[in-house]
Amino acid sequence: MKERRRSRILLEISIILISFAALLMLLYFVMVVSFQNGAASTDVTMRLAGRIARRIFEQPTNDQIFTTALMIRYGAHLGLFFVVGFVTTFVSMVIFRGYFRILGVMGAGAVCYVLAYYTEYYKQFVEGRHFQQSDAALNWYGSVAGIVCMVGSYFLNRLLVKLS
Repeated sequence: MKERRRSRILLEISIILISFAALLMLLYFVMVVSFQNGAASTDVTMRLAGRIARRIFEQPTNDQIFTTALMIRYGAHLGLFFVVGFVTTFVSMVIFRGYFRILGVMGAGAVCYVLAYYTEYYKQFVEGRHFQQSDAALNWYGSVAGIVCMVGSYFLNRLLVKLS
């Protein structure tokens, strides 16, 4: 009995450590992408937008390419921070148990909020980048969507376990 309990505790600690390590790697990736030089960031986005626009339109105009680049940028903010919100909430729900899970979810929300604005605020100190309130809001909306999705999947899982 003690052996079984010990192995279960080791498994839980391993899951927590692996989840936390994955979260730290994701946050590091967000920081690296956020602090990329402005010219390099724009170049990558515009090349990708040009390729996508050429697949959609026969002869894309500069406005169509620019609009495509804008959609890529907005999608990147929403998508990346959706993953940040989802993973942060998952880690907090693994660490906090029982009624303390709500504190974990609120903590994940606080971390995502700070990260959403921190990455945008410090872009103004990177050459060729600048702070945009709309990008910070997109980061936050993506995080909230990830948090809601993770909490929803948790409750759906609980419901399915009860029904089976």
